[in-house]
Amino acid sequence: MATNIKKICWSVTLFLILNPVISVALLLTYLFVSDNYTATQVISVSIFGLVFAILTNLSITMGYHRLFAHKSYEAHPILQGILLFISSGAFQGSCLKWSSDHRIHHKFEDTDKDPYSINKGFWYAHMGWMMTHEAVSLPVQAPDLEKNKMIKWQHDNYLFAAIFVGYAFPTIIGALLGNAILGLVIAGGLRIFLTQQSTFLVNSLSHTLGKTPYSLDKTAKDSFIVTILTHGEGYHNFHHKFQFDYRNGIRWYHWDPTKWSIQLAALIGLANKLKTVQFSEILKARLEVESIKFKNTDFYHEKLEPLASRIVDAQARFDKLKAEYRSAADQKMDELRYEIELMKIEINSMKKTWKVLIKSRQPVRVVAQYTHPR
Repeated sequence: MATNIKKICWSVTLFLILNPVISVALLLTYLFVSDNYTATQVISVSIFGLVFAILTNLSITMGYHRLFAHKSYEAHPILQGILLFISSGAFQGSCLKWSSDHRIHHKFEDTDKDPYSINKGFWYAHMGWMMTHEAVSLPVQAPDLEKNKMIKWQHDNYLFAAIFVGYAFPTIIGALLGNAILGLVIAGGLRIFLTQQSTFLVNSLSHTLGKTPYSLDKTAKDSFIVTILTHGEGYHNFHHKFQFDYRNGIRWYHWDPTKWSIQLAALIGLANKLKTVQFSEILKARLEVESIKFKNTDFYHEKLEPLASRIVDAQARFDKLKAEYRSAADQKMDELRYEIELMKIEINSMKKTWKVLIKSRQPVRVVAQYTHPR
């Protein structure tokens, strides 16, 4: 018992526990005891708190995660500064430490060296790991980020930045909206708690429940719930398979506000060099997962494997044709457009054949029927 207590990092542990407890207690006491507020103030501060919470989460997903940890795109110093400023108020550690820990997580996924391995339990992956000296004292392994002056400044002055952005700034905005206390409690303490918990779900729930369409050898799963709560981070099976893609939701309709925010930043000149994985590689991964159960059968080698190869090759040619079309001269566009349409028909036809083959080998559920004796 004494040994376990010594392993606890009390500063982090107490903050994670006391921040929500004090914030809720203070808010309820103030609302029931004080008369120094109006309904308009509660509503306006709550709206600001919600907007600030959304921006806080975006600063983590768009900044800490996809920009700095994975370098899935490049950002103008103005955008970097904005993301680092807002993310300081998330109370999730400095960008340098967060990104370093996250890179270690990907490098040693699901092993004992993984800082928040789900194999050590749901609670441990969710937030228990942060309560240990072992995790807090993990050495920073991100020499590229240490060269970034803004990241280094935030890291060296993190406590000051976190307190100012996390608590002082919401208090100031609350005062401007008519009530500093509501600003401190709602847009400060409660916002920090809620944004922390939603982020933590990526490490716990997204490694526990969900679908695995791209890889079966990873605990990371695509979770719709986490996707909604974390601006697209819930497409976690995809992310762990293709971690350097700036997108998590690859389809235009996939809920991924982080992806859309990066695209918007690129549109106005604040982001560039957005990295993506060829769709043929993504398709290849999906086909491998769908056919894995037949891997050691003649059916796989005679039917599925050759068809999968043809589908992937066709998709690669299709992607190449689209790239050519985007840069083609006017006189060649009609020819390429015709080839693209033909290739699309060919791919869709092969995909339908694939589905029929897979379905034909699925176990058939037999329902026993009761027959009246004659």
